[in-house]
Amino acid sequence: MIRAPSAWLRRVVAAGLTIAALCFSAAAHATHTCTVSVGNLSFGSYTGTQISSSSTLSVQCTLTGGLVDTVNFTATLSTGSGSYAQRLLTHSGPPADTLPYNLYEGAVPGVLNTNVWGDGTAGTTTATGSMTLVVILNPTRTVNFTVAGAMGPVAAMPTAGTYLDTVAATVTYN
Repeated sequence: MIRAPSAWLRRVVAAGLTIAALCFSAAAHATHTCTVSVGNLSFGSYTGTQISSSSTLSVQCTLTGGLVDTVNFTATLSTGSGSYAQRLLTHSGPPADTLPYNLYEGAVPGVLNTNVWGDGTAGTTTATGSMTLVVILNPTRTVNFTVAGAMGPVAAMPTAGTYLDTVAATVTYN
């Protein structure tokens, strides 16, 4: 014999479904703020042979409203001076010498100027990430990416001095 559920059980099930519906609808109205930071990358003294260095790009997001929010994003890097095929460090004084280098996500590849971190065009890669923010467990999360840089060997050493380039990091939230 099958008995119908009691009124109490029907109310508990209905309350559970109502709470679940509130959680799902709250996520649609969740809000967050994010900050992006990138450390300086310094190659140090260059002697004409391959040299590498790295820095960190961090994306930190904080839940500012709602119960749960998932943040998906893509991080891109500009060309700076030069192009994605070959970025250039420029001498800070006269003469206007340059040194070739490039940037990569994670680690320097075995063959320089392949898998270049860029904007997804011209064969470049982008960095993607995702984080779930939960008001009680982890309302603030950080995703870090390693920005690896490498300068290959050059045929002739340029003028000694300080060489600089500015590369913009852009994070787009999907």
